[in-house]
Amino acid sequence: MMETESYGRAVLGEDRYNARVIDSYLYALGFFVCLLLLVIPAILFIRRYTDNYRQFIITLSEKDMEKLVKNNDKAPFYEKFMPPYIVKEDAVRFFTNLQQTTIAFKSIISIHVSQTHYKGYNATVKIQTAQETYHFRLSGNVLKVLNLVDEALQSNPQITVNKNWNVV
Repeated sequence: MMETESYGRAVLGEDRYNARVIDSYLYALGFFVCLLLLVIPAILFIRRYTDNYRQFIITLSEKDMEKLVKNNDKAPFYEKFMPPYIVKEDAVRFFTNLQQTTIAFKSIISIHVSQTHYKGYNATVKIQTAQETYHFRLSGNVLKVLNLVDEALQSNPQITVNKNWNVV
């Protein structure tokens, strides 16, 4: 469009000038449509992801909300408002992508934590119940894992946790 404007109508002629202007509008429209095809799915994904948290958080009791706020104060910025799990009463709900997994603490038989410190802290938490085995990956800092294990043991002291998982 800028090139067409720089030549002007006198140099290009009326028909050629109008054809170039229309072509530039069509290119802009095509680019805009392509951009929308990328942006709309991303917006829908983000909206559904945040709605999962919002719908669950409004069901929390005041005590559970205080625990969530306390734990989020220690969380890194990128997880402050979307933690990997939320404890509600005697259960924990993990949020992974668009899926939610709720595990009652009373049904947990064992928790096995394995840690790595390559490019930051990472922990793989294996939760064994009578029906199924769950694997979750928690990264950022050890406080998330400590909180999860403490909450589980407070609710169900019979849970076996691998020894010395928190020794550096």
